[in-house]
Amino acid sequence: MPAVKISALFEETQNWKNIAAHFYNYKVCGELPAIFGRDEKLDLSDMCHIHLASTAETQARWTQIGRQYYRTALTEDPDKDFWLIYAYDDFKDAYLLLTIIGPDAHSRKEWGSFLRTIHSNIVQPWVVGKIIFPDLDD
Repeated sequence: MPAVKISALFEETQNWKNIAAHFYNYKVCGELPAIFGRDEKLDLSDMCHIHLASTAETQARWTQIGRQYYRTALTEDPDKDFWLIYAYDDFKDAYLLLTIIGPDAHSRKEWGSFLRTIHSNIVQPWVVGKIIFPDLDD
């Protein structure tokens, strides 16, 4: 069974325990929460993102969409574009919750440097075992 780890950065997120519980139920139990949309890799190794429904309207729209892949923020509404950022280590079969970015999560100008810093300072050291993080259960 995969492990879900929590970074100190993620603990700074408002309602992080609730989001972490949704993530655990999604990845470990296969239960897709209404607030989770498309789940895809980033162009940084071992890092992924999940689109988040940041409003009740988005959540209602997503419930009408059968395939998770199509659950995304509208391109003309960047103020509602939020992503949950996480890492996955397939060798350990472990997920590491990192942060939530947004609004305008698709903006490389806004978020690219921040994501590269997370990759360099947190993800890469975690994957090679230089740093460890507690399990969600701890």
